[in-house]
Amino acid sequence: MWRLSLQDIAVRYGQKTVLDGVSAQFSGGEMAGVIGSNGVGKSTLLKAVAGLLPHAGSALLREDSGEVGTRRDIAYVPQLGAMNTRLTVFEMVLLGLIGSLGWRVTPEQTAQVEEVLRELGLLAIARQPFSTLSGGQRQLVTMAQSLIGRPKVLLLDEPTSALDLRHQLIVMNLAQDYTRRTGAITLFVAHDLTLTSRYGDRILLLQGGKVRAFDSPQEVLRPEPLEEVYQVGVSLQATQMGFLSVIPTKPL
Repeated sequence: MWRLSLQDIAVRYGQKTVLDGVSAQFSGGEMAGVIGSNGVGKSTLLKAVAGLLPHAGSALLREDSGEVGTRRDIAYVPQLGAMNTRLTVFEMVLLGLIGSLGWRVTPEQTAQVEEVLRELGLLAIARQPFSTLSGGQRQLVTMAQSLIGRPKVLLLDEPTSALDLRHQLIVMNLAQDYTRRTGAITLFVAHDLTLTSRYGDRILLLQGGKVRAFDSPQEVLRPEPLEEVYQVGVSLQATQMGFLSVIPTKPL
């Protein structure tokens, strides 16, 4: 089993400290939601783990056998944004293999791309320009680009923020299925606490650049920490599916 260990992760921009000694342990097959108020460092944490930002502390990926993971084992999926490109869906996903691409695309690499597109139901639009896709389709293609390398850690930065309800479920179900099936570790940033409760095996709550709580949804999503962090009153209800529905009631 793969394990991801964060030890005293700290990020500073000039005189401003964004993250201040974040430590947590994650296990293979686990999805963990990262929550907190705006500007608390959620996206910064994922970028630090991905090696995209200079930081103090360490993020170590290790298998129980002793094998140590590398940066190539970690895939970061950024927030969905505008992208003007003439690349097709096939070409966008192929870029996920950039570390192993040569002057020619091999039949094996073509087969890899087609396999991932088939798994995500995107094969029919493989030759379509990426810029012509809907937001939901773009997010799925971005996920396919990350998953083609079969990462051991998947970092999703607000993967549902620009999606309708149907595509929110499609994207999160895809991440959950990949995590369970491969034993990967998935960290996802979300503002929707109900969604986080549904898909997060554990939840990391950040406050002031530090870990306020890190536990099961039932332990983290409680009135006291949520009201302190978000400055709103909350009502919590258990759903028939077994996760918590978090309803903001009034600003404090």
